[in-house]
Amino acid sequence: MSVQFQIEEYHRPRVAAQAVEILSRYGRKARVIAGGTDILPLRPGAKRIDSINHLVDISNLDLNYVENADDQIRIGAATDINTISAYPLFLSGPYRALSEAARSHSTPTIRNQATIGGNLCNASPCADLALPLLVMDAVLVATGPNGQRDIPIESFFKGANFTALNTDELLLEIRIPQYPQKAASAFLKLRRQQTAIDVAVVNVATFLFGNKDRCKVAGIALGAVGPIALRAKKAESILRGAELNQPIIQKAAATAAQEVRPISDVRATADYRKKMVRVMVQRSLESSLRRCG
Repeated sequence: MSVQFQIEEYHRPRVAAQAVEILSRYGRKARVIAGGTDILPLRPGAKRIDSINHLVDISNLDLNYVENADDQIRIGAATDINTISAYPLFLSGPYRALSEAARSHSTPTIRNQATIGGNLCNASPCADLALPLLVMDAVLVATGPNGQRDIPIESFFKGANFTALNTDELLLEIRIPQYPQKAASAFLKLRRQQTAIDVAVVNVATFLFGNKDRCKVAGIALGAVGPIALRAKKAESILRGAELNQPIIQKAAATAAQEVRPISDVRATADYRKKMVRVMVQRSLESSLRRCG
């Protein structure tokens, strides 16, 4: 770490208020660290790290937990991704996409260190765990000098590697609404080489809940096809209130592909990404529909 960072001090606060005070004191010179799997591999010369002189380790703040309450599921920001991948509530039913996204995230060794909060706060356009949380309308709880505030996840991502968090704020918790067991979700990820450490060329999460063959709730989230992870709102509107059959799913998938503005890079061309959005949204919706029964 000393080779990559010119660190003046490594802080290990024991309460959230102390972490906030440190972040307030040092501003952009401080950075929160939990698992460290995003920040530690960075090299000098990256604008994101050259100004960092203080690391604030939140591993002592008791933010590693999953709690199933009556009206919501609460996940601590420092919960490691392997815990999420194996948590029983996420292995079936409406939250299955969360477990699938967690299992697709890198290798088991990295997942033992990486945290859900880190995956969100890094704000990568291809962040795996952002997508199921988007379609489930999760709310993020942050704390700062003025106390706690709730941030709907759809308002959290402001650009590649930028979030709605202020420099003196700390992410504490992710809250997911309770959904009926008949609701269902799915997650799919396409990698360039299909190895565990490859980031997504395109990733997709979908969520469906219906009644008497009619769709009441529909969610489609897409990653790696824009500067932020996003909801395909036009495609979702096609599904809501409709009979969930193959033609309507195909129409929604085609609409989702028209909503994205991907770039071409070393992993894939923009045209290929758009084509894969259509294919993967259709497959993910079909999987969600099967799981709904």
